Formats: sequence, structure tokens, C-alpha cells
Amino acid sequence: MVRDQFRWSAISFSRRLLRQRIARTEWEALSAWRGLVHQAYQGQPIQPNLCSDLWHHSRFQNPSARKAFFTPNRREREASSHHYGHDIQLKRYAGIPLVGPPLPVLLEHGLKVSEGARFETPKAWAHRGYLCMGPLRARWLREQHQVPARAIGPWIQFAQPLLNSDQLKHQRQRWGKTLLVVLAHSWDQVERSMHQQACVDAVKTLAEERNYQQVVWLRHWKDPELLPLPKHWISACNGHRSNPWFLDALRTLLELCDGVASNAFGTHLGYAAALNKQLHWIDVAAEQDLSHLSSDKAAEEDAEWQERKRLSTELRKNLSNPQPQQQMEVRALLEPYWGLTIRPSSEELIRFLNL
Repeated sequence: MVRDQFRWSAISFSRRLLRQRIARTEWEALSAWRGLVHQAYQGQPIQPNLCSDLWHHSRFQNPSARKAFFTPNRREREASSHHYGHDIQLKRYAGIPLVGPPLPVLLEHGLKVSEGARFETPKAWAHRGYLCMGPLRARWLREQHQVPARAIGPWIQFAQPLLNSDQLKHQRQRWGKTLLVVLAHSWDQVERSMHQQACVDAVKTLAEERNYQQVVWLRHWKDPELLPLPKHWISACNGHRSNPWFLDALRTLLELCDGVASNAFGTHLGYAAALNKQLHWIDVAAEQDLSHLSSDKAAEEDAEWQERKRLSTELRKNLSNPQPQQQMEVRALLEPYWGLTIRPSSEELIRFLNL
């Protein structure tokens, strides 16, 4: 503990003093990942299907042999703060160095809808507690751990598209009315599965009924690459969880689409609602395998899954209503978990972090 504190104190001092002249490995990784997303989005036609490799030891490597939740990034003290580039989004928005002194806070990198579900336990060095999306989650964290917890709204609001406004406009014209499909996905210790062909058939029907001209099928990096998709559909992936520009890639796809279809009450739903996209529900159930978890963790994840199923039922009910009632009810349902109405200024974030 003391040795780790001394090491990170030295890292903080050197990064503050020397800036980009130190932590070359971290700066190199940011550039490597930037090159990957640049190649995907700056050519024509765009190729948004990033590979799932991760950048480690100055090269891209297959992550399959790595332990669960592995990340090579060392910008922050807590490994999970790097997931999907949440630390990068926050620092860029606040106007502080992307690789600098570590933040004195834990960043919750996703969605939890049940009170007993957890990401990371409190750390002594994280004296500013937690940053999370929704006000309900922030209250739970404060009550459970007696530490500060600040709701900052959906992470996607801090992301920046990888295309400029003219490029976005021209790409929308090329694709026409576009549907983005995001299904329930696996993660390191939990495998989720569903009837893929039933999902494809449901999306086909939805696209025809709602006059969508293009379908973009966004898979998670842990999901199978080869899927039974129609040839004219676009397969997409935002890359490995360690990609610091992951949310920028997701923001780009959301900006290009008109609607989002899913069978899962997941983070993407709130992101789509935050950007005023039409939501659609795919009525194909997903199953999850918790056999690789300890009994306590399995019980925790099952409780989370059951609550998500309950919320999914509420969402399907709301989506059956006409506009504008539908949008009002959907946003009211999602607000406690994503904080759709919350957008702190960069000055407020800096004050909270005591930087």
C-alpha cells in the first residue's frame, strides 16, 4: 500500500512537470488507437468494423489469452477507469492532460440498475469517491459507502464524433434513414446468447415497416464476428474495451442513425435517448450463463438481470404509446439511471475533482 502510494505520487509529479516528455508508452497507445479509428472512418466507404485486438507492448495483440478485465493502460490508478475511454472523455471535456496525474475518483464505466450491484469498491486514494451517470446510482453509492458520489449524466455526451459536421451530413445522405442494432452482449465472465436468426428476422421486419434504408449491426468485441446478416447490412464494432476512442466511435454511429433497436436494457439505450434517437424493442429474449462466477457474484448478477428485465417490460410498454407521450415516458423511465437532464460544466467537474 505504502509502496504503491509512493509510486503513484512520483508518477503524478513527473507527469505534471514533464508532460508529454514522460509516459511515452501511454501517449504511444493513444496515437495507435487513434490511427485505428482514423482508418475506419476517414476512407470511403467508411469501415466501422474495428478489430477486437488491444494495443500492448507497442503492437496490437489478440486479447483472448488475457485474464478477465485486463487492460494495458496505466493512465489511471484504477484499471476499470480506462474501460471504453471514460477517463479520456472526462479529461478532454475538462481541458486537462489526457495523460497526467491520476484522477482522485473512481469512474463507473457502465450501467447498474439494482442497488446491490457493484463495479469497484471504494479506494483510500479516491478521496473524491465516484463519478457515475444517474442520480439514483449516485445516491446508492453515497448511502452504501459513505463517500462522495456525483452523477454527471450519460457518458456519451462527452464523446466527440470521428467525423466533422460536413462528413456526418454526407454520410447520412449516402445511407439514408438508418437503424442501429445493439443486442445484449457477453462480457468477460458472463456469456449471453440468443436466437440470432430470430433477431435478424425481427430487424428485417422492423426496417421494412419503419422504412429504414440501411441497417448497421453493432456487435460487442466479445461477440461472434461472423453473423448471418443480409449482404447489404453493415457490420460494425467499436473495438476492444481498452480503445480510448471507443465512445467516440459509438457517438459517430449514433449521430449517423435515426433509430436504435435492441433486446437489452443496456447502456446504449440511454445513450440513444440522450441523442434523441427513436428507440425500438426487439422481442427476442437473451439468456445468460453465470456458471463462471462465484455464488455471491452470480446472485448479484442475477438480481441485476431480473431488474433489467422488469425495466425492459416498462420500456416496451412505453414504446407502444404514440408521440409525444412515448418520448416523455421513455425519458422519465431512463432518467434515474442515466441522468439525461444532467450536464455539468467543465468548471464544475474540475471543482468536484479538486484539481
